Amino acid sequence: MKTFDQTFLKLFRNGNQNSFKDLYNKYFDVLYLFGHKYILAQDIVEDIIQESFIKVWEKRTSFYHEAALRAFLYKTVRNSCLNQIEHQKVRKSYEGQVDKNICDDNYFLHNVIEEEVNRVVAETVQKLPESARLIYLLSLKGLKNAEIAEDLDISINTVKTQKQRASKFLKESLKDLFTILYFI
Repeated sequence: MKTFDQTFLKLFRNGNQNSFKDLYNKYFDVLYLFGHKYILAQDIVEDIIQESFIKVWEKRTSFYHEAALRAFLYKTVRNSCLNQIEHQKVRKSYEGQVDKNICDDNYFLHNVIEEEVNRVVAETVQKLPESARLIYLLSLKGLKNAEIAEDLDISINTVKTQKQRASKFLKESLKDLFTILYFI
């Protein structure tokens, strides 16, 4: 995934539909996971995200930085989820109490940080060379070196070398992220 530059933002503010599609493709999945932490019903979360993108489109002329766009999307999804929860609570009050923790700002912050970390890690993994990325992802799925070597028809030493390179690259690329998280 790419970071949007000022050219993208200018196109977006001017109503370019391709830039809107790029924004949608970049943030839909992370917003879905974020919203799903508040509401379990997939269709409701998807509707909330769709409405959030409509709102960002309607207010597109006021965004000059990607961070502002991202913050607006997260807050809109959060607020819509909380509104949906309140609506459900009123409608179905006899079914039980809503967990008060999800209305807390710390819960919101924790989930934003978690989803942003997931997004950054996924973007960084995508930057690995294809062979290293494939081997690394297979190892994350729990496959042993010998299984990976057999599946890909390569030597075990190649698997080990590619995993080491991938780990070194990821560690170097993500070191600032982990430093920031340490202080949070």
